[in-house]
Amino acid sequence: MDERVRDGQARAPSAAGLDKSAFVPQLFDRIADHYDLMNLIMTAGVWRRWQAAFRRRCGVPAGAQVLDIGCGTAELSLLLADMVGPDGRVCGVDLSERMLEVGRRKVEASPHRDRVRLRQGDALELPFEDGSFDAAASAFVMRNVADLDRALAEIVRVVRPGGRVAILELSHPPASVVRVPYLLYFRHVLPQLGRWAARAGLPVAPYAWLPLSLQTFPGAEAMAQRMAAAGMEEVRFHRLTAGIVCLHTAHLARR
Repeated sequence: MDERVRDGQARAPSAAGLDKSAFVPQLFDRIADHYDLMNLIMTAGVWRRWQAAFRRRCGVPAGAQVLDIGCGTAELSLLLADMVGPDGRVCGVDLSERMLEVGRRKVEASPHRDRVRLRQGDALELPFEDGSFDAAASAFVMRNVADLDRALAEIVRVVRPGGRVAILELSHPPASVVRVPYLLYFRHVLPQLGRWAARAGLPVAPYAWLPLSLQTFPGAEAMAQRMAAAGMEEVRFHRLTAGIVCLHTAHLARR
């Protein structure tokens, strides 16, 4: 992995020119065992509010067959399984086998184990036939893919006409009163969390990737335009926590 750690200080490669296809699965393999804990710590628990907002606004119906892209430790897959109910099914795909191992343990211990299956797969080349799903969703994944437009095109391919799409992702707060402290948190507080993680015996360097991963990711309006260009319709976005996170929703045209 093209990362280094010196004296507890995380350093990651720049986002520009990085081979995400090789870097990202290695990164998440390293942090899989502590991923859920660090998410809660880094967001001060606000992650749960984002999950609740996703549930309210994503538009995934009961009984749906849903694809969770970049499912990781199955947090979103289990939320979707609860939403689709006993007649629905959720398939999660992820590049990181270690994240999938953690996710499978969580699924097996949940009441939804009969309606969730997880498998290894690449968002840029999804291992499914055209129109296989009623809906597709992802959470905090799209900024990590090597080719955003190709990932969006794959979503359009595997979701049936009229199906739903919901993408939850970090974004760029439009108001400077929020954006400035947000960037200060990314640049100064997260390194301190990295030092704490080092003392606790947790992986450090991967958390330096978080602010870098957002550098080249489009803002809310530009992301909506990219989704529309991929063939999605009625693309809408909902800024959460003053725009720190954004939920984009859309559907595919009925043919």
